[in-house]
Amino acid sequence: MCCNQPVSGSRCRYQADDRSRWYQFPYQVLIAAVLLSLTSSAFAGDGYYTWVDAQGRIHNTPVEQKATEDADVGDEAVPDGGEAEYLTEDELQRKLEKYDEDNPSFFIYVDPQGNVRSQTYDGDAEQAAVESAVSDEQAIIGWDTILAPPFRVAEAVTAASFCESFKGEFESAIKPLISIQLFDPVRYRSFLTGEGKRPAWYFNVGAGQSGKQRFLVLRLRGAEVKATLIGLNAEYKPLYFERDAFSVQHPETWHGVAYQEFKILIEDSEVSSFIFYPHLKPAEDLSLEIRWNNDAPPF
Repeated sequence: MCCNQPVSGSRCRYQADDRSRWYQFPYQVLIAAVLLSLTSSAFAGDGYYTWVDAQGRIHNTPVEQKATEDADVGDEAVPDGGEAEYLTEDELQRKLEKYDEDNPSFFIYVDPQGNVRSQTYDGDAEQAAVESAVSDEQAIIGWDTILAPPFRVAEAVTAASFCESFKGEFESAIKPLISIQLFDPVRYRSFLTGEGKRPAWYFNVGAGQSGKQRFLVLRLRGAEVKATLIGLNAEYKPLYFERDAFSVQHPETWHGVAYQEFKILIEDSEVSSFIFYPHLKPAEDLSLEIRWNNDAPPF
């Protein structure tokens, strides 16, 4: 009887809405089921790991995929136990050397006939050749004053006996790599030059060994002046005369005063003593640091 009763318009609308919801419900369940199945299949493995690539993008990769990639790299990357293998430094070095042997480096060039060619090269041998060339040239690079037999003064100058009269003024600096300081040159006898007397320092480093180079560094502090260097043999006979010896001015820093640096390469084993004097005596006090070494620069 109730079913035969008339209903209002609003009631009919509610009934229609109920029917609509009833027919929509199975589609909602179906969509949810599909999404759940997709999610389950994506992470059905042992899990996933999150990583960031070189461009800063974040990725989520299943663990099984990572294991497959590691297996493609090599059998040593992931052993049967499933744990990553950590190589020692020696093992890694051997592995890298083996890789270099199997994959030699090469360069591509065009020959004079216009043909494109490739050629392998040994990087270690090339580096060794470069280092050898630098070692052979270090005697020349940066050492502006060179005392070598071809540059000796005339024999008549060496035969003179004038410098011998100053032998009592010479200070000893025969220990290599040990700096000594000589202060105000006025304390020593003035050296007589063609332009008059000059305050000077006198020091000896001893004779060298044949075929070996020696490196002498003089650092003059107090004022920037021009100076002359005279190289003598064991008998205090002059062998070299370097007027206006080349120097480099180093400015004052937070931990040291300004100084001039004279770098002398000695290739003559007979040179054993030196006379060093500025051309003019400035008002400031002067001091001279002396340091030398065999075969390698002392600084």
